[in-house]
Amino acid sequence: MTRRALLVAEPRSGALSAGQLGVLSALAGVAQTVEVLLPVEAEGDAAGLTGVLGRYGAGVVRVVTGLPATAAPRVAVVAALHREQPYDLVAFENSSLSADVAGALAVRLGAGVCWDLVGLDDVAGELVGRCLALGDSTAVDVGWVGGPALALFRTAALDAQELPVAGTPELVAVPPPVEVGPDVSVSEPDGAGETGRSGLDTAEIVVAGGRGLGSADNIALLEELAQVLGGAVAVSMPVVDRGWYPYAHQVGQTGRTVRPRLYLACGISGAVQHRVGMSHSGTVVAINTDPQAPIFDVCDLGVVGDLTSLVPRITALVRERSGA
Repeated sequence: MTRRALLVAEPRSGALSAGQLGVLSALAGVAQTVEVLLPVEAEGDAAGLTGVLGRYGAGVVRVVTGLPATAAPRVAVVAALHREQPYDLVAFENSSLSADVAGALAVRLGAGVCWDLVGLDDVAGELVGRCLALGDSTAVDVGWVGGPALALFRTAALDAQELPVAGTPELVAVPPPVEVGPDVSVSEPDGAGETGRSGLDTAEIVVAGGRGLGSADNIALLEELAQVLGGAVAVSMPVVDRGWYPYAHQVGQTGRTVRPRLYLACGISGAVQHRVGMSHSGTVVAINTDPQAPIFDVCDLGVVGDLTSLVPRITALVRERSGA
């Protein structure tokens, strides 16, 4: 059996997130033919991404230009490609747009969607997805009845694995849909930034704050440190619940998953609901006034102290060392 898989990519600022490349390499592990639908502003924009897509498993890159950032045109394009030569698997990394596309595509094709996946395997010739349940403490296998199998993966859930031998994928131009009917725009929550993202998906350094901030005013301390470090700001659920910062920056079970090289947790207790969103971070540094806070059980370096005095001192030190 030759399985065909398609990744519906969502470039941001001319690049693909590590999470999307992780989904692509997962497809290469279960399918013999792997394609990528790549929406770009102009055909020339695809040139810089082709080699990267090839290294992570793409054999064919189907380039479509001029698509608005809305669901209906993408659904129409994927449905047309599927009619020409059916796919066994169509995959996305989660975002507001891709979730909208996956849901509408399921209706159009009469297919099933498995959401929030964190893994994908071939078991005795059958596709098996993996998701987490019970506060992300238990892995659950899920599957599809019929096809194509539509898979929406948790943001940044999969490691991107380069193939030992990778060729240059074939580039194929795809005509945009002529008629897609009425559509609605898809937007992220306020504060997500110009690209509809908070920057957390690709940030190498994340400065995160929790309930221990004490007030919304102290988030400025995190923003200043993130700026001098060249990183992004994240928050825990209690901060969002209090209206101190936009949901687009929330990390955790009900927010985003991040994989930075450095995660600086300031005033975050470290409840399991938060830890599942940052557990793949490289180095975790925690600042908390409570020496018994659970975050100290998972961090690489812990500091017992008041973030309102420590964070400005760290910012000043970074400025001094960097000459900024």
